[in-house]
Amino acid sequence: MAKKKGTKKKGTKEAEPKKGESKARKGEQLDLIEVHPKNVKAIVREARLYKELQATRLSALAKEVAQKEKVKEMVKAAGFQRLDDGTIRFEYDGVLVTVAPQDDKITVKDKEKDE
Repeated sequence: MAKKKGTKKKGTKEAEPKKGESKARKGEQLDLIEVHPKNVKAIVREARLYKELQATRLSALAKEVAQKEKVKEMVKAAGFQRLDDGTIRFEYDGVLVTVAPQDDKITVKDKEKDE
């Protein structure tokens, strides 16, 4: 009869680990040692702040993209005459708006605030 894989013979003992060795068997995860730098609390605090700021930025980016689409739709619906290169450009009340056709890039320059 063939021996089943993973079974041990009757009457055999597993060897006890030597001093300083782990009790983990072959293929098992060893216990992890909890060793941290002295400033680990400060690192985690800064990492959490980073994550918070990242979430704020991503939220603002989503709002920016939605607003860009709204401006683009309104400019196209207004029926402005395109320039030779396909760009739509107009100025009103000190604000220069440019919509480039390549990737629908929108540029807005406020002459009063950008100075």
